Amino acid sequence: MNRQLLHLLSLLFLTVLAAITRQYWLGSPFEWSAVGLLIMVAGIPHGSLDHLLARHRTQQFRLPLYLAVYLLTAGLYLGVWLLAPGIAFLLFIGFTAWHFGETDFNCFTNGKTTPLLVFLYGLSLTCWLLTQDAALLQELTALITRNSALAAIFVKRLLLIPSFAWLLLCGSILLLKPGRLTPRPAENIIFLLFLYLLSHTSLLLGFVLYFTGWHSLQALQHIQQAVFRQAGLLTLIRKAAPATAGALLLLLMLGWLSDGAWLKAHALPGLFVLLSILTLPHMTEMHRLYRKPEAG
Repeated sequence: MNRQLLHLLSLLFLTVLAAITRQYWLGSPFEWSAVGLLIMVAGIPHGSLDHLLARHRTQQFRLPLYLAVYLLTAGLYLGVWLLAPGIAFLLFIGFTAWHFGETDFNCFTNGKTTPLLVFLYGLSLTCWLLTQDAALLQELTALITRNSALAAIFVKRLLLIPSFAWLLLCGSILLLKPGRLTPRPAENIIFLLFLYLLSHTSLLLGFVLYFTGWHSLQALQHIQQAVFRQAGLLTLIRKAAPATAGALLLLLMLGWLSDGAWLKAHALPGLFVLLSILTLPHMTEMHRLYRKPEAG
């Protein structure tokens, strides 16, 4: 059994277990604790190797300069969150769609495809994950964007489309897309079943199970295959530990700079904003990796 199939079967089992026990954890402190733990253990670390990817890519790498540009990019996006949270939210949806799409296409294809198809797939996947609980999505959007009218209108119109339509579009692209599928079509079917079963968990846990349980771990494996071929997954997580600690420190700084306003009633906005401001420089680094997978 290949590693990717084993990964998918393990996720499928975990998702079935979460769906069966849903009545016991839904809306409880356990759900929020699980979400936070998964993000800290896998979500943040998968983006904490970016500086090592850059060092591998070029012999002219300078860590101070790289970190300065990385933090400047994140800081500019943080500025958008502070000045225009509605626009920042829409940008995050777009960034996430591209990043999810690019990673998944590198999991399930052995041929190139068009950027438009990558984005459309990622967008349909993202919208499927987000539209499982309309009331909660609207509540969290208002919380995260500080009641942005633009974000509220976007979410309202998004919810006019039946949720299942997004899964159908996602599955159609995955199974019928131009280019060559990997010679293991069963993995595509199991993956789509995993996505479907996420709708029987919750909006938060379902999104995080995909983000951490699938996307983050697959991205770590892509990094391992391209750069750290002799290292195991635990070794990569250890290598990511210093930058992960830095990201968590950045979260605390966000709370301090905002006088705790985002964190007083709920920890989600600060964590969401932290992930989003790190998404842009991270997805840029991963795009370079996927564009030249033969590097190294």
